[in-house]
Amino acid sequence: MFIRSSQAGNARGFSVMETTVVVAIAGIVLAFAVPNITNALREYRINAGMRQVADLVHRARMQAIANNTQTSIAVDSANNRAGIIVFNADGTINRTDYIPFPYGVSFGRPTGVTAPLTGVITNKNVSFPAQGTSTTIFQQNFNSRGFPVVAAAGAINVLYFTNGKTFRALTVNSVGEARRWSWDGTTWQISR
Repeated sequence: MFIRSSQAGNARGFSVMETTVVVAIAGIVLAFAVPNITNALREYRINAGMRQVADLVHRARMQAIANNTQTSIAVDSANNRAGIIVFNADGTINRTDYIPFPYGVSFGRPTGVTAPLTGVITNKNVSFPAQGTSTTIFQQNFNSRGFPVVAAAGAINVLYFTNGKTFRALTVNSVGEARRWSWDGTTWQISR
C-alpha cells in the first residue's frame, strides 16, 4: 500500500505560464527604466565634472590666500581634465595634479549659443588664458588675495561642458566667484 506524505501533497511550484508572465512584466519595466537610468547617470556625470572644476577654483583661491602667494589651475581640454598647478620655489611649474572628468564628459558648447552672462565669450570651450603657446592647456592664475589674474577689470571667464546630450557652463568672474549654468535649449539657467 502507498502512503502519501502530507508535505509532498502541499508542495507547489510555479507553472511555466506564471514564470513567463513574471519575466515578461520584469522585461517591460526594465525597458522603460533603463533609458531613464542612463539619462540620470549622464546628468550626474556632467554635474560632477562641473562641480570638480568649481571646487578647484575655490581651492586655488583659498590656497593663494592661505599661502599669500600665486596659485594656478590648469585645464587640459584635449584630455578632459583639470588640476592644481604645483610651483617650485623659483616660480616655475613643478607639476600639475590633474583630476580627470567623469566618463563621457568633455568640453563643448551648443551651436548658436548665447552667453550665460554679458561679456562671456561663446566661440571657445575654455576662455582661460593659454598656458604658454599651447592650444589645449589653459591656465588661470590667482593672486595672493585670491582674485583671478585677468587681462581686463570685470572680465568673466567661462568653461563649457557637454555629455553629448546636454550642456553646462561654469563662469568665473574677476573676483573669483564661480557660477554654474545649465543650457535648456534656448537660454542659460543658473543652477545650484
